[in-house]
This record gives sequence, structure tokens and C-alpha cells, in this order.
Amino acid sequence: MGFPKHRIRIGDRSILQHLIERLGGAFDEVLIVGAAPTDLPSRVRCAEDLHPIRSPLAGIHSGLTAAAHDLSFVIGCDMPHVHPSLVKLLIGRSTGADVVVPRVGGFYEPLCAAYRRTALPAIERAIERRCHKITAVYEDLRVVEILEADVREADPELRSFININTRDQLTAIADTRFSGEPFGPAPPTPGPNR
Repeated sequence: MGFPKHRIRIGDRSILQHLIERLGGAFDEVLIVGAAPTDLPSRVRCAEDLHPIRSPLAGIHSGLTAAAHDLSFVIGCDMPHVHPSLVKLLIGRSTGADVVVPRVGGFYEPLCAAYRRTALPAIERAIERRCHKITAVYEDLRVVEILEADVREADPELRSFININTRDQLTAIADTRFSGEPFGPAPPTPGPNR
């Protein structure tokens, strides 16, 4: 992208503001790992990366360590279409699991998943071994897979897994309406939600 993804703007707000408005109402705590943006609601807490490496697994570790609760829903900051119904499905299947993760097209979606603090020891061991692939730690954890058929009941078009990696994708997403409703009340936005 040429700049940090948390600075992506969708209409008149940042992608982080959009995600907080869309999903934040379902949670007691909203935690952002990494550099602390200045344009976020006061209820949002930021946590610093605990590791000097740039890795989503290290970010999950830092977030779980800082979280006030045992179970956390984890999402990449470049995934603006995550459907609230999918989040509810993942959280609803979390009993007895260290990880609840969608499996779509035969692949895990580890940055749209629920993680329990009990996953921390396996994550720490992986980071110590310099293994940064998120799904590599799954073999040491109690994983509940959400199969694609179940995921499609919550998100028929699988838009939750669209992420923004290029400027072309950002341009394409700007022309697309966001599907689904937020969990909680969102502030009114002028015109269509883009």
C-alpha cells in the first residue's frame, strides 16, 4: 500500500473507525495492537507489540496478553467487510476451544477468528522457534473449525475475508457497499455507507 493499513480511509473515516462502529458494540473491550492512532473513540485501548518482529502471530500474542478477557475475537485491520453474524457464530462455538476459526476453500482464516488466552503458551513457543505462521500453532491447540457451509449461512458471499492489500483493491472497495448491519448503534453517516 505504501503506508500503514490502519490509515486506510473509507469515505470520511478510517478503516479502524469503520470496524469499531461495525463490530465494537458486541464487545466489552476494543483493543488495537500496534501504533496508536489518534482518531479513535476513548473506549478503545491500544497495546504495544511485545515482540520486535512484524508478524500477525506476534500481534495476536500481544493482544491476548493485554486483553482483559479470556476470549478475544481477532481481526486484521484491513478487513472492512467482516459480518457481525459471522462474529456471533465464532464466539458462539468457542466453548472448550483455544481457537475457533473459519475454514473456507480448504484454508483457515486465522485473522478472522476467536482465540482464548490458553493459546498463549503454544504461540510463545512458536515465536521462540521463529515460526511465525499462525496456523502452525493450531496443531498444539484445541481448534474448532467452522466449515464453509456454516460460514455461508452467516456471510453468504464470504465478504468477511476480503482484505485490502493494494491500491487497486482499495479503489474497488470504495465502490462497494458494506453488507450487514453493525452489532450496536453506529453514528449516522451522510449518504450510503461506503
